[in-house]
Amino acid sequence: MTDSVQSTLTHDSRRRLLKAGAGSLVLAPGLSAWAPAQAQKRGGTLKVSNGGDPPDFDVHQTATYLTQFLGAPCYSTLMRQDPADSTRLLPDLASGAEVSADGKTVSLTLRPGVVFHNGSPLTADDVIYSLNRIKSPPKGIVSPRKGLLGNIESMEAAGPLKVVIRLAQAQPDFLFLVSNPFNVIVNKAVTEPLDAQGQGLKRQVVGTGPFRLTQAIDGQLYELSRFDKYFGPPAWLDRIQMFPIRGEVERGAALQSKRIDACFFMANEAVLAPLKNVAGITALRRPTPTFVNLIPNVTRKPFDDVRVREALSLAIDREAFIRTVGPLSGAFFHSLGLMPPESPYSLSAAEVKQFAGYDSLPGLGGNMNANRERAQALLEQAGVPKGFKVGILTRGDVPAFRDSAINVAGQLKQIGLDATVDIRDAGAFYTMETKGDFQLVAHSVAMGGSTPDQILGEGYTSYGGRNYGLWKDDSLDALYREQSREPDGAKRAQLIRQFQLSFMKTFYQINLAWVGYGAAHLNSVQGWKALNDLYANMQMDKVWLGA
Repeated sequence: MTDSVQSTLTHDSRRRLLKAGAGSLVLAPGLSAWAPAQAQKRGGTLKVSNGGDPPDFDVHQTATYLTQFLGAPCYSTLMRQDPADSTRLLPDLASGAEVSADGKTVSLTLRPGVVFHNGSPLTADDVIYSLNRIKSPPKGIVSPRKGLLGNIESMEAAGPLKVVIRLAQAQPDFLFLVSNPFNVIVNKAVTEPLDAQGQGLKRQVVGTGPFRLTQAIDGQLYELSRFDKYFGPPAWLDRIQMFPIRGEVERGAALQSKRIDACFFMANEAVLAPLKNVAGITALRRPTPTFVNLIPNVTRKPFDDVRVREALSLAIDREAFIRTVGPLSGAFFHSLGLMPPESPYSLSAAEVKQFAGYDSLPGLGGNMNANRERAQALLEQAGVPKGFKVGILTRGDVPAFRDSAINVAGQLKQIGLDATVDIRDAGAFYTMETKGDFQLVAHSVAMGGSTPDQILGEGYTSYGGRNYGLWKDDSLDALYREQSREPDGAKRAQLIRQFQLSFMKTFYQINLAWVGYGAAHLNSVQGWKALNDLYANMQMDKVWLGA
């Protein structure tokens, strides 16, 4: 298959495909609509600051953009989101897919001639190993997105370049889940021995992507160079240099002085807004599938008691949270229910208001004095004394974490809790969070994609990789699976509604706001398009430097 042929799959076509019977991805020749208007220019170095050092380089084990932004140009996924249409998938390592009549068998055909950065050829075994590593990580390896692939029952190689995946049930969203930007394909020969040591790819990057890691000096520089044996059209850039400038004010100054060309992650509106008025700079903010939640650890008392979790929700004035924290962190947006703002699966205002504390969302008219009086009564019923000490774990380098935790601590004090904030660097934060070493955590949870299975499966199931609160609820998991396999759109919408209503009454997570992250770059940076999925379109192979 030539590079000019694109294999595409839309939400509608994938549902028809999985419902109606066997088929393959739609083949559509031609260039994407996002193709640049002016001629590309080869060469040059793109200088970027992402805001800090990645805690490590293992994309499978991470939940932070710091690692994913570094890894995306170096790795490949089975398919990629079309930058011109988020409902379509384009081929990456897989040139096509076929689905059985019952929707439970997916066959992926891999491109021939693909090699890893160490020169070894890509095979079906590498794909199977990578997906298994995400779904069922070896001892010592953490997989935040293991729930996304939980429907996989078995995988086998039908030759060196064909992977056959059998699902426990039909799943209309499956190809979008397996192609999540974090679900990169790694080299089994390199990774397996490192996993046996419990280390993984924390300091190794061996992918098939358009760039390869050639230099890594923590605190100073991460350099990627064009991989000349890349299976797709060669990248336009010679190299990408990433500088870990932590402060947003400092990043903004570096951009204005042209010491860097771009920053693809900016939260603070006070920094971003002025950049919009600077000649020669493009600055933007877009809503992303990222929510800020307060998550109680249900394995620690008193948070195993739903009355205590409900009291936490009642304590939070969400409108005040958005007004105060939004300009600092990008947490400007709110939704009705668990899905992103303005989702077709949103609940009604009346449905949301029935859950304690959610009437404090903008426009819903909640009475915070009454809410907090009710919260104090619930704490008393649960035997929680006034002045009970609670710690909120948070991450210090991202405002959506840090400032959210500080705001929440102040609001919890209004119901008599002695709340303090435990601020950690990214590496320590994720270690403590994944081990459940906290009482409460304020987490800005960014999802890859916005399909129901991506949001609900990763963020709101017992087995989802973002179940940081360590709760277990078989009834919710069953509801999730029921909506996931339903091919009829109207019936599925009702099941998604039922799932949201059932989850929200548990207060396993206390939703606060949705985040819209910013980005800014010199106008000389061409060919990059900001998508609502923060992690998509970050391979950088289509980017070039103009005049």
